[in-house]
Amino acid sequence: MKTTQINGSLNKKLAIIGALGALTVLFGLLPIIGYIRLPWGLAITLLHIPTILGAILAGPTAGAAIGVIFGLTSLYQASQSTGGLDILFVNPLISVLPRLLLGLTAAFIFIGLLKVKFTKPVASTVAAVLATLCHTLFVALALYIFAGSQVSALMSGAGIGAFILMLLPNAVAESITAGIICGAVIGVINATAGRKSKLSQES
Repeated sequence: MKTTQINGSLNKKLAIIGALGALTVLFGLLPIIGYIRLPWGLAITLLHIPTILGAILAGPTAGAAIGVIFGLTSLYQASQSTGGLDILFVNPLISVLPRLLLGLTAAFIFIGLLKVKFTKPVASTVAAVLATLCHTLFVALALYIFAGSQVSALMSGAGIGAFILMLLPNAVAESITAGIICGAVIGVINATAGRKSKLSQES
């Protein structure tokens, strides 16, 4: 019985990694799907959302695995770039490492919030917002640690504080978007699971 439960849990985790990993690749290869362009010129990426959802649904291992897929997608995009900050993401310590940390961070924040009695939808919303903000910080730090001179040159010598401030509007918009989407998805899954449980008890 225990072996069946372990196999079922592993199969579920692999299915989540496969489905959300494929969605990440789709978002990465088709920017028209992976980005929401707002009327005032701001572009909000959805690429980080499958990583956060995977972390919430299947834990830190799944979150890290999908984050690596996210990072490899970013690395591929950088290899096709001709200049600007994008080209710096050919370094896996800049493209892959922050995305791996995103998956781990989202999972551990979500687990921590459940321990202090947040409901799953609320915990997923808060975890998505905080993890997205952390992701922006991870990327900014990775750029400055591993490609600081190139970033400074591109920004006319501005420091990391100015760089993070430049990224902040997008980070806030992306964190709100992630919170809404992840909270809604987990809310629907939670409600559906609750209905199935009631039906099984009645039968």
